[in-house]
Amino acid sequence: MRYFFSLLAVMLATACTSPQSFVLKSPDGAQQISLKLDENGKPFYSVSSSDFEILQPSAMGFELKNTTLSEGFKVLGSETSTHQEEWKTIWGQRETVANHYNEMVVHLEQKASGIKMDIELRAFDDGVAFRYGFPTQEKLQDFIIMDELTSFNFSGDYKAWWNFADFDNYEKVYYTSPISAIGDSTAFERRPDKEERPNMCNTPLTVEVKDDLFVSIHEADLTDYAGMNLENTLQGAKLKAHLTPWLNGDLVRTSAPMHTPWRTIQIGKSAGALVESDMIMNLNPPCAYENTDWIETYKYIGLWWELHIGKTAWAEKTQFGKPIKHPHGATTESSKAYIDFAAEHGIPDVLIEGWDKGWDDMEGSWTGYGIFDWKTSTDDFDLEEVCRYAKSKGVRMMMYHETISDIDHYEPAMDSLYKMCHDLGIKTIKVGYTGDVNYDYDTKTYRQHHHGQYMVRHYKKMVQTAAQHQLMIINHEPIKFTGEQRTYPNLMAREGARGQEYNAWSVGNSPQHGVVLPFTRILGGPIDYTPGIFNMFLPQKSWAKFEVRVRSTIAKELAFFLTLYSPMPMAADLPENYVDNPAFEFIKQVPTNWSDSKVINGKIGEYFTIARQERGTDNWYLGSTTNEEARDFSVPLNFLNSDKRYKVTIYGDAEDAHWETNPHAVEIREVELGATDVLDIKLAPGGGQAVAFEAI
Repeated sequence: MRYFFSLLAVMLATACTSPQSFVLKSPDGAQQISLKLDENGKPFYSVSSSDFEILQPSAMGFELKNTTLSEGFKVLGSETSTHQEEWKTIWGQRETVANHYNEMVVHLEQKASGIKMDIELRAFDDGVAFRYGFPTQEKLQDFIIMDELTSFNFSGDYKAWWNFADFDNYEKVYYTSPISAIGDSTAFERRPDKEERPNMCNTPLTVEVKDDLFVSIHEADLTDYAGMNLENTLQGAKLKAHLTPWLNGDLVRTSAPMHTPWRTIQIGKSAGALVESDMIMNLNPPCAYENTDWIETYKYIGLWWELHIGKTAWAEKTQFGKPIKHPHGATTESSKAYIDFAAEHGIPDVLIEGWDKGWDDMEGSWTGYGIFDWKTSTDDFDLEEVCRYAKSKGVRMMMYHETISDIDHYEPAMDSLYKMCHDLGIKTIKVGYTGDVNYDYDTKTYRQHHHGQYMVRHYKKMVQTAAQHQLMIINHEPIKFTGEQRTYPNLMAREGARGQEYNAWSVGNSPQHGVVLPFTRILGGPIDYTPGIFNMFLPQKSWAKFEVRVRSTIAKELAFFLTLYSPMPMAADLPENYVDNPAFEFIKQVPTNWSDSKVINGKIGEYFTIARQERGTDNWYLGSTTNEEARDFSVPLNFLNSDKRYKVTIYGDAEDAHWETNPHAVEIREVELGATDVLDIKLAPGGGQAVAFEAI
């Protein structure tokens, strides 16, 4: 009998410490995420697609201040459920979004500390996701996360597209390498002066596992947490979450109950399938606003490009500590000229930068403290008169707020500022966050990072405050998009990438850059790239040791209105470059809101073709772009309405077009086609094609 009880005790101890596994599959059964507690109570997850292992067992958990939550867990219970719905977008790449997933919540408790932690898993047909939750409990109330232990242990050293992480800026060149070489500063150019982190990349990170399997690692519903970067652990193809810190080293300051953002693994049989995925949006809460009638999409022009190319200046007298060499750009007179052009061509908004006091006071950099008040106009700009004149022409001013990341002053002023904008008839504000966060000239220090929890909270508050005054937001120098346009649909676009302005004063963006963005940065949400440049040869800078120019063709700039998705795109060039140019008709015509979007073809960094249906009509539009290589495609038009014939206007590269030698050569032709026809597309090196299908 004594032997029996000893054996029973051993058996019970073994049962309590034996591995426990949970498996969750997508509705179609193809995608699978598994959760396992090993014999030490340490949680791991793994991911597979059609039985092909993508992520091998990967560690989970946290390092809290004074507590480690990495092992010693037991399972308290679990629940599974299935969720299926369709929801309507206010604007977007499609009108109706299907949201269908299986869900499992596993409740854990760490035996030593008594701390409870949930792991929530979701499996969609287009990927899987998980997040951590801490329910209300006595053992854990206010706490600080010092490290998130989540890892991504790939099953092979696959090809990846990435850019260097830094904690304040996403405006980076994209590189291609094996996963094991991500962030290798000996092989890829890194700018240490800009705090680009060695062996670390931003998300979304896109990976080609094999010819018919592509993956993107990102996050969703980032609202009160630190932005996630990915650290190369230098252990093969294993990456680890690395959160952007507060300056004292804390990563996240929080309280139970709370959920982390979702850690997302989008999965597709092609690169284009990642573009068509709605999983990131589906992992965000529904729209937070009862009334959305005031939210709309449209195109805009602006007093902006001339500032970047050096035709005029932001400041009146001195800029960055030196006397200006060009006249101030944002005068009442010049603004009215832009308004006249917009009114003539049916463009609702005119962005105006440099209209306010403060630009003269910056001392050599995009930093400062208390420089702007965002209400006081320059001496040669009459804000009320410009808004009155715009209204008389059926146009609005789009106001620019350059905060220079002076959050201590900007955030308390937002409510009164946004009320002022609403009262002036303004619908959209573009808010920029250049410079160091809360920089103080007296101490020569800054106090936060752009991608940390402090600024994540601010970006959210900024959008919510704007909504209280029925204002829409375009955000520059932002935190990355993680699908929150579903919850806050007045957040129209974010920059968060090397945009068009880099072509005006740097070595510029390569012809392949715009063919990488749809498969990387834009997977998170819409971009403010500012396309539509028609004059590729720009004034040369006296200090430049490189050719200042746009590495594109006009036809490609037109195609960008479709391939670089934004519900509020800018026609960025000077108005005089659009006058009498027939290619401008496409910019005037192309819609900004869509019923459906279908990727026709795509290879990351090489070519991309997408077709979009105008919301509320049978009209379709197609954009196709390429890198430095010329390409020919034959595109079946089976996406068109089979009961309709279409007048098709093709804006293509001319026979002798070339991004380097002849970028302005455009051929425009009209044909009649239908759903059973095939469209032949010819792209010049660095070129593109834009096509309008108008139902007859």
